[in-house]
Amino acid sequence: AKNWTNVREVAYNLQYKTIIGEYKGMPQGTTSTGVGAASAEICLNELHNLGMHTCIRVGTVGGLDARYDCADLIIPLAIIRRDGTSDCYIDKEFPAFADYRVALALMEACDRLGYKYGVGLHFSPGSFFLGQGRPMHEDGSGYFPSWAKDIIPDLQAARVLSMEMDTSGPYITAYLSGVRMAAILTIVANRVLNTWGYYDGEEKACLAASEALKILSEWDKTGNYFGEK
Repeated sequence: AKNWTNVREVAYNLQYKTIIGEYKGMPQGTTSTGVGAASAEICLNELHNLGMHTCIRVGTVGGLDARYDCADLIIPLAIIRRDGTSDCYIDKEFPAFADYRVALALMEACDRLGYKYGVGLHFSPGSFFLGQGRPMHEDGSGYFPSWAKDIIPDLQAARVLSMEMDTSGPYITAYLSGVRMAAILTIVANRVLNTWGYYDGEEKACLAASEALKILSEWDKTGNYFGEK
């Protein structure tokens, strides 16, 4: 909302705070979802019932590729989904993927703003610790099975760019609801480089999302999503 004018809060219950405003004359809104796919499911379904048709998730992510470090941006095109929530909606084999129009608008926004970004495959487990290859205890003691130790190198071998808990579930619920959705996530920890830091990544992701929605609204008027003259 720092990028908007005419800002006002319209709802706040539990972890869900909703703010609306205008970006370059375009009405936009944002709602906080808490952590994980289960809480995001409630938010998306409620907003869809109120008429939402296009959505961008803005959040943080762990990097798995040495080319992208803290404060760089990631746009997940497809996601390996182990969030748990989306399994309640559809078979495990059903893919989680971004709406191509929203993803293209996010890429265009990053290009216009001069932000470094990566596009590719993402991983969403339903766990912050073992599910992302972190031991339960800081000293590494206790239950830490071999599969948890191998998560990071296995994902690297599969050329997965990033991972976090929140995006695959919303991709599924949005698609099944007919909502256009993609995500833009800022790296706050690179698990390969062993780096950590927020820096200005969240601010960049927020501005890129607002710019992308403005771009998308312009493309919607012409039906031109590929830059043809």
